[in-house]
Amino acid sequence: MDAGPSQTGSGHAVQTQNFKFGKFTYGGEKRSNDEHKTHKFVKVINKDGDKLDVKKLVQAIKTKWDLKRPNLVISVTGGAWDFPMNRHVREVFRKGIVEAADSTNAVIITGGTNVGVMKYTGTAVKDYKMATGKGKKIVTLGIATWDKLRDDIKKGLNGAISSNTQPELTIQPPKGEEENGTLEPNHSHFILVEHGKMEWGADVPVRAEFEKQIKAMHEQPLGLEDKKIQDSQINCSSTEHATCNHSKARLNNDSAWTPDSSDKKQWIEIDLGVTKLVSEVVTQGNPDDDTWVTKYKVQYKVEKRDKWKFVTDDTEQNKILKFPGNSNRNSKRRNIFPVPIRASFIRLVPTKWKTNISMRFELRGSDDLPVVCILVEGGPNSIQQSCEAVEKGTPVVVVANSGRASDVLAYAFQEAGEKSDDDIENRLKTIIKEDEIAESKNLIKKAVHHSNMLNIYDAKSNIEIDHMILQALMKANITNIGLQVTLAQTWNRIDIVKDEIFRSLGETTDWERYNREIKETISGNFHQALIKNQEGFVKLYLDNGVVILENFITLDELKKLYVETKFKEDERVNEQNVLEKVRREIEDLTTLHFERYPLSSNVKDVGLHNYLQDPYRHLFIFAILNDFEEMAEYFWEEGQEHIASALVASKIYRSQAHMMTATYKEKRERFKKIEKKYDDLAYEVLDACESQSEKSDSPNIVLRNLPNWGEKTCLDLAEISGNRNFIAHSAVQTLLDEEIWSTRDGLNDTKAEKKEECCCIPYGRFIIFYIWSCLDVRTPKGRFCHNAAFYIMFLALFTYVMISDQLSNRWPAGWECFLIVWGITFVTEEIRQMGITIKEMKEYILNQWNWIDIYMLTSFVLGVILRLVNHRHEARIILAFSIFGFYFRLFHKLTFSKYTGPKVLMIGQMLIDLAVFMVILLIVLTGYGVAVQSVLYPHVTDHWTVFKEILYRPYFQIYGELFLEDIQGTADDCACSKNETAISLGATPCPQNTGWGIVFLALYMVFSNVLLLNLLIAMFSHTFDKVEEENDVHWKFLRYSLTKEYFNRPFLAPPLIILVHIYRLTRFCLGNWTPAVMVRKLSEEDDARTIKMEQRCGYEHILSKRRKQREYARYGTICNFHV
Repeated sequence: MDAGPSQTGSGHAVQTQNFKFGKFTYGGEKRSNDEHKTHKFVKVINKDGDKLDVKKLVQAIKTKWDLKRPNLVISVTGGAWDFPMNRHVREVFRKGIVEAADSTNAVIITGGTNVGVMKYTGTAVKDYKMATGKGKKIVTLGIATWDKLRDDIKKGLNGAISSNTQPELTIQPPKGEEENGTLEPNHSHFILVEHGKMEWGADVPVRAEFEKQIKAMHEQPLGLEDKKIQDSQINCSSTEHATCNHSKARLNNDSAWTPDSSDKKQWIEIDLGVTKLVSEVVTQGNPDDDTWVTKYKVQYKVEKRDKWKFVTDDTEQNKILKFPGNSNRNSKRRNIFPVPIRASFIRLVPTKWKTNISMRFELRGSDDLPVVCILVEGGPNSIQQSCEAVEKGTPVVVVANSGRASDVLAYAFQEAGEKSDDDIENRLKTIIKEDEIAESKNLIKKAVHHSNMLNIYDAKSNIEIDHMILQALMKANITNIGLQVTLAQTWNRIDIVKDEIFRSLGETTDWERYNREIKETISGNFHQALIKNQEGFVKLYLDNGVVILENFITLDELKKLYVETKFKEDERVNEQNVLEKVRREIEDLTTLHFERYPLSSNVKDVGLHNYLQDPYRHLFIFAILNDFEEMAEYFWEEGQEHIASALVASKIYRSQAHMMTATYKEKRERFKKIEKKYDDLAYEVLDACESQSEKSDSPNIVLRNLPNWGEKTCLDLAEISGNRNFIAHSAVQTLLDEEIWSTRDGLNDTKAEKKEECCCIPYGRFIIFYIWSCLDVRTPKGRFCHNAAFYIMFLALFTYVMISDQLSNRWPAGWECFLIVWGITFVTEEIRQMGITIKEMKEYILNQWNWIDIYMLTSFVLGVILRLVNHRHEARIILAFSIFGFYFRLFHKLTFSKYTGPKVLMIGQMLIDLAVFMVILLIVLTGYGVAVQSVLYPHVTDHWTVFKEILYRPYFQIYGELFLEDIQGTADDCACSKNETAISLGATPCPQNTGWGIVFLALYMVFSNVLLLNLLIAMFSHTFDKVEEENDVHWKFLRYSLTKEYFNRPFLAPPLIILVHIYRLTRFCLGNWTPAVMVRKLSEEDDARTIKMEQRCGYEHILSKRRKQREYARYGTICNFHV
């Protein structure tokens, strides 16, 4: 005897008229707030024999369960008892149906009990979740007969309804027909229909009606009242006068449609533009007169060339319905169709009226919802369900070789016209009673004639069942182009849209309606393609003009895209703050600064919408941040500012690759490849611009200000992204040579900087060391020479002070005072370079030369302070460290030369190699030092002596100082002692175990001087070769960095630079200081022309690249064929 359900929890059941809602969990499942462990149910009471209002049931379910509208309904029918299923058919369930449901956001509907095909479906859902970790939101709905459930289960569920509890149900295997009453535990929702009859199949009519009505679950007004339906889409038989025409037929309008004459020949017609599921009509009378329609009929059709059909009562009699109209001027009368109709054209035909025909109305409905039925095995009821579905326009996929009913249907379809009725009868005899054979045979014969609705799937074929489901839906909806496109996109089958649907549109006679239908549907599809990274569909829609991007991407749409992709898992991010989150992420990845994202200049207000200027750029950033590689490249190709966009993309991928840990090695390598690709694209477009445009255009591209990219230039972005090849391009180097390094012509010199030169330069011209070629200190070259000359003079003075006896005096005097003042001006210049904002400080820290500046100036200031407080010895030592840093900083001056610059880079790279080598060496050195010290001098207890000897002796032995006398003990006996007492009193100990000391020394020398030394040589050789390979590129990058540094420096060098600092500080405090930037000043006309020129060159380069790829593919194929 099964244990009854245990009662736990509260507040889980809700009653609504004849619909009783509740929740339950199965015994053994984890008890938590996890919604996926809780099964929702509704008990539907229908004992009186009246037809159940399934539409109200659907609306109640929508409200209580908060179900979203699915994209597809998969109705699985078949064997209601346990039956053996072969491996191929099991794969259909495990990998096909459930995967199709998950990928398409479908609802699976079954019989709901824990046997037969329902059990296989539930098990497949469970296995799919466990295997993939996905599918948690698959809605699996079981529609079962309440009366046939086990008594203990009914008792528990009734208890939940009456006492608001959540029962825990136990599962026991069925023991025959009377015991077959458990619910399948992997279904998420159940509809339990109570008829008061103890028979199976009582729920079948409810299920059939539910599958019809679920299409209207999310109905809404179709656009008459809010004028989404335009006047041109409304037509009628006639109008009374111009002020009361058919365009006035909108619900809640201030007048109504009134025809010229009131007779039964009048009608008003709506062209919906697309195929919709229409489920309801709402009407009103004339607001200005006591005239209204009291009865009317509704006609509909899908295509213009089709014949009109009337809305009927959906019975066998197929009686045309006359809907009741209004009884006054303004009250609304709602009429719901028995079944939602698929229509593109709707016509209302008045049959009765008060005084005259006059009406206003609105249509309600929803987008078409595809339904497909899958038959696996089954008996008589399955044959009936499948054949009736075919008759009513629902496609059926029959899984052949699964047994019984499915095999009969498959045989009948495949052998139609070739086999006699006797063959079908013989097969039917094995599964149904004799008196039911004739009826079933007739149903089968009718279904077979609907070849577009009946589809046979062989589990052993190479076609996956999800593709068969798609084919079935496509055939069933051959006239609904918009739905076909949606279905193909849901399955990600761009080949079907491109080769079949769009190609067939070229042959249609009703292109205008189809084009409108596609555009209406694809506005939602395009959004889905963006968030699902369906680059092919995005490109297809845009290239064919189905979507006009400038009319699609609004500020709200951009917010939705980020919320549904990049920040989908972050509950703190919503549409109100998502763009601020995007701005911060872009700044973190690129170091660019944006006051807001997108910029105010990028937003164009049109009515209620905020459209984005240059939407391709915003979608390019969206794709980059979401790692949609192919989509990002497409938007890059179609957008503007190709060079800047490529450089920014390179920087983003570079930053992301840098943040990847070793765990994500493959992803990091992929990011590096993409980074390299965008580096190359930027270089190639610049190369194309240089070769295809005038000589003056390339500098404009490189130096024009980019408001959309943080007010930077392409040169700035190339430096930020580390694109050395771009900076080494001949166009950039020519610009540096001819317009920046020596002349500074055409650049944005500010008025403040010109005033600075006029005010400060007279105080500097007295310096007799000026060289005429360096006198023009406005140029980077002049400033470099000026600073280098003064720096060498400073070093000479610093050297003189250090090696003379001036530091021995109590107080600084003479040249030493001048040195201190000079050094302080270096400190003030370094503070200026640090900047005042966090962004400027970050950029300062990223420059490794600034680390040396911090070291040498900090030690200089510390040495001066010690000197002033009379710690002269300590001051001399600290200043010795400082002057070493100042001399080392001279390497930076050498980077201007093509010959010495790369060598300086080599030294920097080798220092990194050396640091790694020293870590390895320290391990070996310490190990040897400890071993030798413990063997030779076991009695030494002075810790400092031990520590010193561990590192001192091994380190100098690397350079050939072997200390053999100490190790062998051959030194003068008077110099050491073997007496432990004397040793403890401070005597020098003599070595012991000298033989082992020699052994350790021999091993150490082999390891350090042979192995490690050659390792260091190999590392240095590798670094040298790597730098030498791109010697020219490295030098040009260093040269650009030097040029930019001295472009932004004050025109006077320390110590005269203090004059500029005082001037700038004064102007800054007054609020009228603007620093100079390396930007080409362009008029609006020249700026627009430069953008267009870059875009044209970029397009031509892209097309040229594609032609080369096609030629390579063609000739490569020919070569391979000949081989």
